Amino acid sequence: MQERNKLGHNKPPKTIEEQINDQGRIKLSNSIIRQLKRKVDDKGNYVETVYSDTEKVGLKAKVNKGGSVSFFYQWYNKNKLRKKPDSKGRMKGGTDKQIIGQFPDWKVEAARSLVDKIKQGIRLGTDPKSTFEANKAIPTFEAAIAQWKTDVMNVSNAFRDTTKKDLEARFKVWFYLNPKSKKLQNYVLSKYSDLNIKEKQIHLITHDEIIRYHTAITKSGSPYMANRVLDDLKLIVKWAMKKTEWKITENFALLDWENERNQELHRTDMHKVYDNRELRIIRKEVMKRATLRVVKYNNGTTAKPYPRNYVALMAILASMFLGRRYRNEILNLKWSQIDIDEVIHPKAKNSKKPVKYKTNAYVQWIFRKLREFGKYKFRLERKKRYHSQKGYVFPSTRESKLPYVHDIDKTWKAILFNTNLRKLPLYMLRHSWATNGLKARNNNIKDIMDAGGWKTLRMAEIYSQKDDERNKETSESVAKFIATGR
Repeated sequence: MQERNKLGHNKPPKTIEEQINDQGRIKLSNSIIRQLKRKVDDKGNYVETVYSDTEKVGLKAKVNKGGSVSFFYQWYNKNKLRKKPDSKGRMKGGTDKQIIGQFPDWKVEAARSLVDKIKQGIRLGTDPKSTFEANKAIPTFEAAIAQWKTDVMNVSNAFRDTTKKDLEARFKVWFYLNPKSKKLQNYVLSKYSDLNIKEKQIHLITHDEIIRYHTAITKSGSPYMANRVLDDLKLIVKWAMKKTEWKITENFALLDWENERNQELHRTDMHKVYDNRELRIIRKEVMKRATLRVVKYNNGTTAKPYPRNYVALMAILASMFLGRRYRNEILNLKWSQIDIDEVIHPKAKNSKKPVKYKTNAYVQWIFRKLREFGKYKFRLERKKRYHSQKGYVFPSTRESKLPYVHDIDKTWKAILFNTNLRKLPLYMLRHSWATNGLKARNNNIKDIMDAGGWKTLRMAEIYSQKDDERNKETSESVAKFIATGR
């Protein structure tokens, strides 16, 4: 009792010598190997020390004279020729060994997996060195991704610049485990053992490890991101399995995980779009804030006729009336891309070719107002400032990384706060446009797809909500025709 009270939960951990069992073996682990120290003989010289693993017979960790630790596999080779006969006169048979690699390049788990492979090869009559060389050619997941970036992503026209940025962002957080936010850094550290798959060879990753990896990303609050990350890795694995020099012939865990996939909800499933009444309230609030006002003070000074966020307000109106992607197809517009009633955009999110789309009377009015704003805002230093903005329709009025307004969320949130409307993301204006457009065009989804810039009818259907009343009318009309023939 006194001994327990004295030590309590602060009882010191066992030393390396205390963990060695009666057979002279120790259960190797990465943390144990980091504790292994060089031994010194009676003359004060460093000597090599070998530790045998309890889990895999034949696997040994050797602490070299210089302090480094390496793995090797030792087995009895009955075909090995002896220089001299043994006590029984035999010229064959003896111990043989195969160097695996140094720690930490090789972790304990990977070394054990290779030992299993070598043992299986020995039973089939394969030379362990051949098995080792074949396994050595298979890269780690990190090396495979680096090679894929060089050979595929950076040279292929199939990946747009925005797609490449998205891929790099996902890899940085969930593969290289280097997030930017402090909150995500703490989460990654807490789940590091489940998320750290980059150092494993591709063929060594098990199905259970993939499930843990996927679950860890999901629990961070990103179920959709978890699916996207594994889709990215699956694409790379399929590419890697086609490279004959890597000899990845085993079934890979990533190719069979569809049953664990998170349910994906589209934007219109998560949010109900704004109806026509709500859109009119938003338009009224925007116009109220953007109205020109000249205020004269007693000291003779005059207030500026344009509000500070005038460009952002006009951008919100344009997003509402155009139905295009506000970041990629509206905010970065140049005056040189605008014709009388048409916009010719050199780039689009889902097309490599220039995209043309028609404007309308409301959008043309917005453009006229922005021209007037530009002439007023940059009137004093027009050549120096206005033309330095490279002629953007929605120019940045402050010094920023981009010469055009690219973040209008603050203005959008203020409008929703003042109007007491549902707080939806700004991109829902595009989906509200599509849903209201279906109603205006008698559910003509093809017109909505063309005008809104969706690539397929399926995408247009996903991101627009059909009018329930019109669906009911259609159902009743069909039923009446079947019943009465009229």
